[in-house]
Amino acid sequence: MQIQPDDIVFVLNPNSGNAIHPRQLTAICRAATEQAGRRANIITSRSPADAAQTALAAHEAGAAAIFGCGGDGTLSSILQGLPARSPTALGAVPLGTANVWAYETNLPMTPLAAVAAQLAALNGSPGEAMWIDSGRVWSTEADGSVGSQRFLLMASWGLDAAAVSGIAASDRRSRIKRMLGEPAYFFSAVQEAVGRKAWSIAYSLDGGPTQTVDVGLMTVGNTRMLGTWLEVNPRATVVDGELDLLMFRGAPWRALALSPFARHGWLPHGPGVSNLRFRRLEITPLGDPPPMQIDGEIGPTSAYAIDVEPQALRVLCPNPAAPVLGG
Repeated sequence: MQIQPDDIVFVLNPNSGNAIHPRQLTAICRAATEQAGRRANIITSRSPADAAQTALAAHEAGAAAIFGCGGDGTLSSILQGLPARSPTALGAVPLGTANVWAYETNLPMTPLAAVAAQLAALNGSPGEAMWIDSGRVWSTEADGSVGSQRFLLMASWGLDAAAVSGIAASDRRSRIKRMLGEPAYFFSAVQEAVGRKAWSIAYSLDGGPTQTVDVGLMTVGNTRMLGTWLEVNPRATVVDGELDLLMFRGAPWRALALSPFARHGWLPHGPGVSNLRFRRLEITPLGDPPPMQIDGEIGPTSAYAIDVEPQALRVLCPNPAAPVLGG
């Protein structure tokens, strides 16, 4: 079905963690959209590239909104196709393993309620379509050219990214993820922390002096949560024009040992732990590059900078009073 102006586009990820049948999901999306007096256009995505292409087509056609039906990775794939400042609003039907964006913005967790609430926000009653910040990761491609990738939630180097890579590379860990869901990442992190040394990097913030440090984990957050159970950037909002950096110096096991503090929204400020804010981060590995993840997916080890994109993304927010939204 060709995308028309003011359509509500749904991108279905058939590989999402939720087992809801695509036909049932399609019926739910159509029912909620028709009830709101709008036209649904439902497209099944077979790859992240498919999702990005659909998002670009939705933008070019003047679609009112595009919903990612899946997890945070589906939203991230759509984000790659939406140009910055696109008026096409992003919505979420939370069907993934963690659904961090839905969790942080207090979206309903059932598909019908989620779609209905966000379509009401599109009309401004209740909620609103808000302009929020996004992040952009810059990296060097294999041919020497410069590439970039946008993110909604968080990018990280070190232990967290190693845990993500470990699940992707291991059939056993992937099976555990399917059985346990989000806790599988913690078990993967434990395995990755054993015997690992810190990664040496040089970094600078907002054009300031370059500093050298050995880190076990660095997170760059547009939002607050690493998964739905570790609040690593408790001051972050998506409307402040900045990104939040949490840095654990020393071996990865130190970050793992301090994770219970993040479970309760508090991390120590002192030797070995830094919480900083910035608009641009530049980073250079001084040895083997640390693994990287972006919105829960494996990122490029050749990444060299992260910028904030202020007010670059329009999102559907039924609950704009959520703390991460600046409420």
